[in-house]
Amino acid sequence: MPAIRSSSRAAGVLPATLAAALSAVTLAACGGEEQEAGPTVTVGAAEPVEVVADEYRFDPSSLVVEGGGPVELVLDNQGSIAHNLRLFDGTDEVGGTPTFAGGDQRSASVDLAPGAYRMVCTVADHEELGMVGELEVR
Repeated sequence: MPAIRSSSRAAGVLPATLAAALSAVTLAACGGEEQEAGPTVTVGAAEPVEVVADEYRFDPSSLVVEGGGPVELVLDNQGSIAHNLRLFDGTDEVGGTPTFAGGDQRSASVDLAPGAYRMVCTVADHEELGMVGELEVR
């Protein structure tokens, strides 16, 4: 009789173990594709827009600039590989920083009208890996 009780306990443990393993795999698979959105950072029209690049994200990934006109973009590449920050209005590229090595910083002045812009790292597959963000000019 004890052998039967053990196997029935094992039968109950096995599905629970499988369910936990499947949950962990599912969460890990989802975690690699989507990043949690951080807070939106608001800057004045005369202030530089400072963004940190790292493998494969921008921080902050959501920015608001109060007032249009020339916007000074500053990208601090804290990653170990090359990155850039390019701005898009729909499918039209409107400016941004050049591509440069990790551990360096670059800036660019871009004249932006009020509206919503996509921030994208256009290096290799970085966009597909989640290196995107939003910049709104009000």
